[in-house]
Amino acid sequence: MMETMKKRRRKSKAIVNGWVPDQHGSWAMGFFPLIIGMIINEKTPLFTLLAIAWSAGFFLFSVAEKWLKYRFKPRYRPALITYASVSGVATVMLIILQPGLLWWAPLFLPLVAISAHRAWARREREMISRSVAIVASSLMIPVTATVASGEPWFAKGAVSTQSWTMMALLATYFISTVPYVKTLIRERNSRPWFIGSSIMHISIVLCVAIAAIYGLVSWAHVAVWTIIAGRAIAMPLIATKRGKPWKPKAIGWPEVLLSLIVLATLPW
Repeated sequence: MMETMKKRRRKSKAIVNGWVPDQHGSWAMGFFPLIIGMIINEKTPLFTLLAIAWSAGFFLFSVAEKWLKYRFKPRYRPALITYASVSGVATVMLIILQPGLLWWAPLFLPLVAISAHRAWARREREMISRSVAIVASSLMIPVTATVASGEPWFAKGAVSTQSWTMMALLATYFISTVPYVKTLIRERNSRPWFIGSSIMHISIVLCVAIAAIYGLVSWAHVAVWTIIAGRAIAMPLIATKRGKPWKPKAIGWPEVLLSLIVLATLPW
């Protein structure tokens, strides 16, 4: 019992000081695109450096967000400096070995700037802030397609249709979870948020169905999105009807299963 309590205290301290992200859903958003990209695209030893740079960058983003939000509190400096150093060294080495990756900078820099601004304004949990971070993460799927060749992302054939499609589908799924979770927690019982979330999910189902007609995705993926839309509508309504909110576990665990099913039905 004492050992368990000590472990919890150490974990809590790591979270408070910025070493470990406190948003559990961000782990999937941060690493699924990288893993998918390394699976479907041409393999290269440079993937090792890319994985190190991105992983350290993921942790850096999390602690930097808090560092900006809380006006440079000293407790975040050790984690900030450590992750910035590791990510920086790995990124510089990667660019030296594959300078063509710099073509991605014009896409990433505006996203990073927006995220930094929203963190400074203490609005990092807003829809735009989360969406920007998700798009940046999802870009790792097409990024991995150019690691071996070094071609510009806009060059014909540099990034396959499969990579762009999987990026769009994964980003759409993760972005859709933002309003859904808000309707269950921070914006619980908010009619505008519920209506907006419902319209968003129904629209996505229709778009994915059109993509299936053109052969870009399977009908199994459309079925999954139908389930996702159903849960986005049903869960808030059930919570309202019974008069009490859902517990975090009741929200989180089904989402883990849905994430895996979404991954399984992507156009591999």
